[in-house]
This record gives sequence, structure tokens and C-alpha cells, in this order.
Amino acid sequence: MLLATVVSALLYYKWGASLRAVSAVHETGKLAIAPGAILDGGVIATTLAYFRKIWPALTYGILVGAAIRAAVPASTVRRWFGGRGPMPTLTGALAGAPLMLCSCCITPVFSGLYRRGARLGPSLAMMLASPGFNLGAIILSFALLPTRIGVARVVAASAIVLGLSALIGRTLEGSEASGAEACATPEAEQLDGSSHFLVRFLRSAAYLVAITVPLIVAGVLLSGLALPHVTRLAGASLFVGVAVTALVGTLAALPTFFEIPIALVLLSLGAPPAVVTAFVIAGPIVNLPSLLVLGREAGPRVALALGGGVWLVSTAAGLLAA
Repeated sequence: MLLATVVSALLYYKWGASLRAVSAVHETGKLAIAPGAILDGGVIATTLAYFRKIWPALTYGILVGAAIRAAVPASTVRRWFGGRGPMPTLTGALAGAPLMLCSCCITPVFSGLYRRGARLGPSLAMMLASPGFNLGAIILSFALLPTRIGVARVVAASAIVLGLSALIGRTLEGSEASGAEACATPEAEQLDGSSHFLVRFLRSAAYLVAITVPLIVAGVLLSGLALPHVTRLAGASLFVGVAVTALVGTLAALPTFFEIPIALVLLSLGAPPAVVTAFVIAGPIVNLPSLLVLGREAGPRVALALGGGVWLVSTAAGLLAA
């Protein structure tokens, strides 16, 4: 009941905000988001602005992840997300897409699912689908950006969510601690051993806060050093502009929908559609804070593979859109 309540509140919060944004764009033709909030003002100011935007969603992510760890039996998680083949990956994507959480805020849910016995590939698919298949962001991309950028975003997100996650899961799960093995850690056994649900839930929430929030803060601070420079890439050569913009997008921490106004700024500065395409793909789906949390939970090689894969897909999609 707690998990259903938290997820329902999250869906009401995220879907309500998305519907309001889409309706406003339909009526006015403009998205009422000022990108200067995270592009200007220095690292500390942009970090504070970022957390003012995302703290409700991050709170929901921690509550959902804690509820999964405290309430959902590991056998149930393994039944839906622990098998082999394409179905568990597809199930992970279908579970993550409606949440519409940004790539930072979905990391506690990833941890909760992975630590309860889900395989790496489906856990990654869930984590990537939340920002990658955000229906509101996709609709706004088609409404405000050139159509080919919207198409490239959908195609590339599908390749990352369904293809890259499965590839990393098959390749690296054996080299890192699997979800089932992680579920058998002393910390998890102690959690399962408590008979009182509230104790389990509070321990889970405290654990997720401890392993995610400090890394997210550090990642946002570091990514804030690179993000303001993305607008300077508008005049770079095609390959350099696409490759470096994809790298900045892979590392930069963006609140939900912020990739769109930044893309509009790039277009207004004369950036080619290829550069904008790379940023719109890489920007929302992953970032340095989420990669740091992923490295902590699933291993550094998994985080490097995911970051490198997102950069590669974004760069390739941008060059193909040229």
C-alpha cells in the first residue's frame, strides 16, 4: 500500500506538471523555462538552482526506492526483472517510463530494484527509460524543435534504453556483483531480518539518502563546471561541436525539460541541428551524478560503459542528423 501510494503521488506530481507544460506550449508556443537558472551565476549558484528544481522529485525517488527495498519480496523482483532474454529489459523500460524522473532522481529507484535481485540490464533499462522515454519531453521536443531532432531523440533513446542497457547487462554483469548477490549482503540481510515494516522502510530510506545524495551533490558541482560552456560550441566545426556537446550533455545535470530551452538557445546562436541533436539526446538520459551513483552500486566499469555508450550513440545520432 505504501509503494502504491508513493508511486501514485509521484505520477500525479510528474504527469500533472508535464500536462501543464504541454498545455502552456500549445497555447503560447513557448516553454516557460529560463535556462539561465543553470547556465549562469557560477557553480554554487547553479547547483542551488538545480536542487531547488529537483528536490521534490528526488524525495519521491528515495521514497519509491525505499518502499521497494522494504516491501517488495526479492523473489517477486527476480521473477519480473531477473530473467534472461528481452522481456525483463522491456519490463524494466515499461516500469521506468511512466515515472518521468530525471536521471539523478531515478538512481534511488535503480538502487532499490537492483539490490532486491533485479538483473543489471533490466535495472538499467528502468533507470534510463524514466528520463529517456519521458512522454512530456518528447512531445515538447516535437513541438518546439525541428522534427528531425525529435525523431532522432526517440530513435536514439530507444537504442540506449533497450539496446545499450541489455548489452551492458550481458557483458558486465558477470564482472560486477549482480543484483542477486547484492541482495545477500549483510546490510540487506539485516534489513530483511527486521519484522517491523516501518523499521525496514526507515533503514532503507536512510541508506538511499546516504549513498545517493552526497554523490549527486558532488556530481552536480562538477558538472556545473562544464555546462555553461556548451553555448560556446555553437561555432565549432561539425565533428568537434557534436562530439564535445555530446560529452557535455552526458555529464551535465539537467532538471526535467531543461534540455529543450538550452537546445533553443543553441539554435538561436547558429548551432547546426547536429550539435543540438547530440545535446537533446545525451542531456536528459544520464549525467555525472547518476553515473557516480551507478558506479557505487553496480561498479565503475558499468558506469564507464554506460557513459561511454550514451556519448557514442549521441555523437553518432548527431552526425547522422547533419
